[in-house]
Amino acid sequence: MPIERGSLLFTAVDVAGHPELEGRSVHEAFRENERRVLAVGEGSVPPAAAGDTLAGIRYDRATGFDWRPVHGRVLRAGDRVVLATSRQGLDVLMSGVQPHPGRRRERAGE
Repeated sequence: MPIERGSLLFTAVDVAGHPELEGRSVHEAFRENERRVLAVGEGSVPPAAAGDTLAGIRYDRATGFDWRPVHGRVLRAGDRVVLATSRQGLDVLMSGVQPHPGRRRERAGE
């Protein structure tokens, strides 16, 4: 995912309540230069890990995360996804507010 001079962030989010994710396929949830679904798993996180969104996610099969989700897999309210995002992409996802189309073009031309 090209980010040029920006930052690439990794986070885990519950799909429930996010219209940009819930009911969409992994492919439809992708937004160029904003976010990409890396893994899909169950929406439960151990209580001790609640403060850190990536806590408890290990790079092994025991986590229940599918690190190669099929692009046609539809994301449901009980799912949790690991995302690679830009700062703007995470902001859009968490606030639900899309930036003005003119702002996107300005940034692309920088």
